[in-house]
Amino acid sequence: MAMKNLEGEELVQNLRQLVISCEPHIREAGSIENVEETLHHLEENDDKFHRYEFVRQLKRKIEEILGPQIDEEIEKHGGHIDNGHETLVSKITDRIIKSKPYNDLSKKLKGNVQEAVTELVRNFDAEFGTGKHTGDNFLHRDRHIHPYHGSDDEDTIDSSYNHGSLMFMKPDYLQQVADKISKSNNVSTRRDALQNLNTVRVDDVVTSDVVHVVKKHVLDALSDTDEQIMNLGLKFVTRAFSSTSPHTKDIYTLLIDHLITQCKGRKSSLPKVKNGMDLSRPEIKSLLKAFRLMNEFQLETTNYWIRYPEHYLEEVLRSTLSLLSIHHTGTAGMFQVLSPIHFMALLDTRAQWFIKWMHGHFSRSFLLEQLTDYKPFVEDAVRHCLEFSAARKVPFDLMSEISDKVSKTSYAESRRSYYTGAELEYAYFIHSVCVIGKLLCFKNGRKFFPIKLKDSTEDVSIKKLMVAMVLVVVDPGPVFHQQRSSSAEIYDPARLVADVLKGLCSSEQASEICLFKDEITSTLLSPISHYLDVAEHQAPDEKTLLHVADILSMIASSTKGRRHLMYGEKKDIFSRTKSSAAHIIAEFTKKALLRELPREAGQAPTHAVIGAYLYICRQIYNTCEGLLVLYQYELHKVVAETWRDASRDLEAANTPTPGDDDSSSDNSSITIRENYDVAAWEDTLRDNLLNFASTAKGILLLQQTGALNECMVYMHTRYEKKLQVSKCEKFGYGYMVTQVATTAPGMAALQKTGYMKALITELWAVLECGPNDITLFTPTHWPVDPIDKTVHKHLIRILNVLSSFPAVYELLADTRLPTKQAYGFREIPDTMAGLMDRVILMDSPAKSHSLFNVEQSHGFGLRVLSVLVSCLDSFLLLQSQYQIQEKLLAAQTDNQAANKNHKEIIVDMLSVERNNILVRSYLIGGPSERVLPNRHIDDSGTPYSFPLFSSFPIPREYSPNLGGRSAMKQGFIYPTHFQAPPGKKDNELTEFLDARKSEKGRAWLDKCQTLLTKFLTSRGDQVKGAVIQKILEQSVNKMSTIPEESVFPLMQFGGSDSAVKAVSLSPLQMLGIKMAIRYGIHLKAVHTSSDATDSLTYLIRQVKYYLEQQQKTPDSQLKYMKNGYRGFDWFAATVFLIFNGNHDKAWDFLQGFSTLGASGYLWIPRLHASVHLPSALSASGIHPLFSSTGHNIEFILQIELPLVSSAFKMSGFTPAQICQHWITQCFWNYLDWLDICHYVITCLIHGVDYQVYICVAILRHLQRDIMSNMQTQNLLLFLKEEPINNFKISQNLKYMQDLEKKYRKIVLPDMLNITRP
Repeated sequence: MAMKNLEGEELVQNLRQLVISCEPHIREAGSIENVEETLHHLEENDDKFHRYEFVRQLKRKIEEILGPQIDEEIEKHGGHIDNGHETLVSKITDRIIKSKPYNDLSKKLKGNVQEAVTELVRNFDAEFGTGKHTGDNFLHRDRHIHPYHGSDDEDTIDSSYNHGSLMFMKPDYLQQVADKISKSNNVSTRRDALQNLNTVRVDDVVTSDVVHVVKKHVLDALSDTDEQIMNLGLKFVTRAFSSTSPHTKDIYTLLIDHLITQCKGRKSSLPKVKNGMDLSRPEIKSLLKAFRLMNEFQLETTNYWIRYPEHYLEEVLRSTLSLLSIHHTGTAGMFQVLSPIHFMALLDTRAQWFIKWMHGHFSRSFLLEQLTDYKPFVEDAVRHCLEFSAARKVPFDLMSEISDKVSKTSYAESRRSYYTGAELEYAYFIHSVCVIGKLLCFKNGRKFFPIKLKDSTEDVSIKKLMVAMVLVVVDPGPVFHQQRSSSAEIYDPARLVADVLKGLCSSEQASEICLFKDEITSTLLSPISHYLDVAEHQAPDEKTLLHVADILSMIASSTKGRRHLMYGEKKDIFSRTKSSAAHIIAEFTKKALLRELPREAGQAPTHAVIGAYLYICRQIYNTCEGLLVLYQYELHKVVAETWRDASRDLEAANTPTPGDDDSSSDNSSITIRENYDVAAWEDTLRDNLLNFASTAKGILLLQQTGALNECMVYMHTRYEKKLQVSKCEKFGYGYMVTQVATTAPGMAALQKTGYMKALITELWAVLECGPNDITLFTPTHWPVDPIDKTVHKHLIRILNVLSSFPAVYELLADTRLPTKQAYGFREIPDTMAGLMDRVILMDSPAKSHSLFNVEQSHGFGLRVLSVLVSCLDSFLLLQSQYQIQEKLLAAQTDNQAANKNHKEIIVDMLSVERNNILVRSYLIGGPSERVLPNRHIDDSGTPYSFPLFSSFPIPREYSPNLGGRSAMKQGFIYPTHFQAPPGKKDNELTEFLDARKSEKGRAWLDKCQTLLTKFLTSRGDQVKGAVIQKILEQSVNKMSTIPEESVFPLMQFGGSDSAVKAVSLSPLQMLGIKMAIRYGIHLKAVHTSSDATDSLTYLIRQVKYYLEQQQKTPDSQLKYMKNGYRGFDWFAATVFLIFNGNHDKAWDFLQGFSTLGASGYLWIPRLHASVHLPSALSASGIHPLFSSTGHNIEFILQIELPLVSSAFKMSGFTPAQICQHWITQCFWNYLDWLDICHYVITCLIHGVDYQVYICVAILRHLQRDIMSNMQTQNLLLFLKEEPINNFKISQNLKYMQDLEKKYRKIVLPDMLNITRP
């Protein structure tokens, strides 16, 4: 009977596997009695039971011999059961067990198993030695990077745990063993003694009295010429390393002492580097084993050395560095004798041991301290890097050879026995580069520089070393341009050095010190400079260009690195030199995209190369200051045009032509690959074009390319798939969406992509139900907060895109609510109007009955409405179209309960929220000019302290009396024809404004700036009333004569009184007039409501008529661009109130003010679709307030307040968005009236760029609140709903002047040059 795989050596191995696999179950049993029970139930408890080879072979043999007999028995009985007592299975089983085939099989199998077990017991130590079957991979880690491999049967270092069993000995036993190990004994005695020593616990040896004797004799054994004795000595060391005992330190130092003796001793027979390394030589082979063992310990000990005293670490470090610092003097390069680093570099090419030791602070601090005593280790690494960089002449065939061999992992034909000197030196170079790269990442590591090398007249600085390293990347030599295998690429010097440089870039501080130098950057840019200034040497290949691009991309990923590329080493942001790296990269990219690179430079760069450098440009231009630097290259136009060409190519490639069916399969595959390349190239261009939308000015540029809609489609696709923005940016699409949604064309594009529909659908799925809800077997959690955490994220997302009036107008203007008589329970709104109808304006029982979570959903809707009405224009639109105040009052009325003789509004979450919205939307005022009710209801039973109401006017509690501190009262000005009160004199500002003969033009303006600054900073609360009126009146007359200030021509008003009265005002504007008059009465700026209303209405009509004469009707589909400016003129209303309702003075000022450049930014309707703007800007639907003021605010924030800028980025909300909101409504509801007046005169007198500085000062004032609200994800709610408390223009004027000194050269020209095409 043949018993294949169930007899002989195969059965022994199968049983061995089974026994080893059962070890955990046996240990778990705990006692002999439980072991048998465990083994009987092994099949039940071991999931892998049927995978064991012995079990599989046994099942196969049973099926082969007994299977036919079982089938025969089953057919014979046909499933019959006798008397109901014996089943068919038991009956057949009984017959089979009694059959001859079964007995023969059982007898044969028992005999074979007994023989196999006897064999296993006889060789128990070898088969089941300690650690043999632990499965640890201690020495097999990353074998593909180790070029040396020994055979499993002879190689002591093959497994650190495969070395015998343990025994416990008598006290005098170790003394006897130590004596027998001595060199004075014969070889046989020493072998037996070493074998016995390897059965003793290493800890017992180290703690014994004879440890010094044992270590001396083991040291002799390690250097013995007898291979078996040497291997037994290594086995002792290996067994010590297999534990995590603190005594491993002593054995490690023993191994190091052996290696030092071999490398430095008089009897050292190490060959020279030029002779290579012959592994067939016994002494080299034994050394390599010892070094391999040392390296494995270095990698493993980091996992546990922190458990032990510092002395353990110090000993390990000191002994290691003492070995690795051995360098034979008097020779260099190929004539040098092999050093320990040559062995280490061959075994651990990328210096993983050093990288691991430098990783944690515990070991790093000690290592760097020890290195100061062993500087030759660092010096030699630097010397090798410099020598290789200077030569760079490794032959190509040798490169391929070493790379192929180093990466092989098989043990048969590919085993090598010889390494050339060039290979050893190259491995040494790789090791040195990795060591130096890690060393430079840390401050104390950089203290080793500058380094004084022997035979060198100059010290080696970090910069000199980095230039040498960069040369390896940018100019690897002609042989490296050849095509190499993928395995050779792993050890390509350019790739390795590029990885080290990119590692340096991961630390901004290290890269700033090491890499951000002009000389290094210019060296790095030399390959692309070749294309711009054609040189005689060979053009760089694609891999070189891509390596350089990767390094530059890592540099540009940090703020300091990006600024280095833009401004150079001096970091002067006002320099306009075109020699900086950013200009060179942008010029190369532009010419490559336009295919304008000179032919003499060589073959044109591939799409992969162009895309890599375009990505670097994108990293620069997606920041405000970067866009400022690269704006002159008009990359948005170039990329857009190239993208259109690629789209046409892709469309042409996908269009079938006659004869396509006859094409061969090879041609088809080529066509498919080409189409894929074109599609990838198109996506690359569109992706980089999209990133212009990261800044306010960038959105304008993107809109002017005409590719805004396509880019939004692309972004929406990636956003839905949750893809990260780029390889260096994980997040950013949310911020980009917010930035885009601030503008009317951006919102229109988002709406076309389906983004708004998807946003509302996702929101509804959280609030109510989703389109594809499945049956829930456990109920969802019941919300306990007004805005639950699960809903809060969606609240912020929808408010981010609804924060600006142009976006809201584009979505809701002239849109009726889709009100129905009845709604389905799972009917999902898909528009903003539909969402308002369902959860905001719930004015019918049908809407309430259609919701599953009525209170939560309605509370969410009211919260959205509260933020929407914080924008006054948005409130006026909603009120004029949907009468939201009346519906909220009606809801308050319906929420009343009878209480004795009167009705009271029930205080609950919804009524409190409605009350807050009603007060917020009715009253206008700054922090101290109105009182906003609290949203918080005390659970302790304390009555709600704010009165609720169900009709206007609102209770007096919300309107504090401003009589004693009115900003409209006269300041310290006393007209010259009146006598000042006793004891009070006119001051300089008063005298200056009342002087009958005053300076003209610029002289008057300079003096006014000086005096205004003086009195604002010292007595700011007195600069009010008639003082402000006089400043406004006189400044317009004086500044209109200054060419730099008078940007626009003065248009004469030719409208008659009847023509003005015929001007139609929208319901939104009529409501705005009522609100402004209500605010004026509250301020006591105007007294009679009817007269003031008529006067302001006439002024608004007159202004609209005047501005429409200077507007052109753009060819646009945007609602926001049709029929003039769609919002209310808050600046005209502000001027009207400043002049106490005097129409003539207000009109005279506005007409004269319209000539000044400041009018374009303070007076928002002034430049709406204006003829004074370039046609592209005028028709874009993007106001200069956003593209210029907003852009410059973000620009300064990124430099001056990086924490605030980052907080906005992380919140997905943009500074340009909130500042546009504040400025559009002249800070109404955010600042007190006096500060609003100071804002107007400051921007007028000091310059319109102060509008930017004021906003930056406000954000600086709010920095602590911004940071705290960013952490709670409430930043948008805080900035939109809360007034700007405790901020005074006069108190922050000094800070604004500091900003003016630094940034006026950039900001002011950008704001005043808007009229230029």
